[in-house]
Amino acid sequence: MENEAVGGALKAVTGWIGNLLGKPSAKEKLQQIEQNQNIEANVNSIKANLEFVLEGNQQLQDELKAKIEELQNIMKKEGVPMPGKTNTMIISGNENSGFQDFTAQGNITITRP
Repeated sequence: MENEAVGGALKAVTGWIGNLLGKPSAKEKLQQIEQNQNIEANVNSIKANLEFVLEGNQQLQDELKAKIEELQNIMKKEGVPMPGKTNTMIISGNENSGFQDFTAQGNITITRP
């Protein structure tokens, strides 16, 4: 990572997650995420494992939340934007429906020509 402060904070979060999950395969996937390899597949795998481990454990949920907030604060302080996701869909015709995968954690803009 180009920014050392953000890179260090990210390593702290991924290290904590790796220790929590404890599997060598999870640690390998986290390393690949840090190196921008197989991002979507690795994130989905880690996310599924985290959901299982964190379910019903408020203490671990709070610890993860604090670590992510710390990472976000460092990123903001260093001027590094949070990664985002853009979905684009073009639908033409009348009375058509379209669906995409998204999580509404920010602004959603729908425009019509």
